[in-house]
Amino acid sequence: MVLNSFVARGGLSYVDRLDFTRGDTARVVRRLAWPTVGLRATDTTLTFSSRTGADTVQHAQVTAQPHRPFYGRFPLPASAVSFEVEGRDQVLLFWTPRVGAVLRGLAKLGWDAEDHLHD
Repeated sequence: MVLNSFVARGGLSYVDRLDFTRGDTARVVRRLAWPTVGLRATDTTLTFSSRTGADTVQHAQVTAQPHRPFYGRFPLPASAVSFEVEGRDQVLLFWTPRVGAVLRGLAKLGWDAEDHLHD
């Protein structure tokens, strides 16, 4: 058992970087790939797993930050953590009601996790 790890539950979307940077929230939600995913984070890897498969990314490649969708011009509360992975054309969105807890857990493990929820 790895002592420096944590587990979270949520959903996972793979979103094209252009859709993500343009803020096309409706397209993002339609592309929810895995509605029930387990996130296991250690100090070296992030693994997203479901009944249909798993996706693992390495520590040096990832930046995590809260994803805040907008309603018109107004930001909504963060409902996902976005993972920008070096070398991929997609952004991974991990949908969870515990965004702050996931970001704090990643930061404790040494990940590049930006928690702007309490600024």
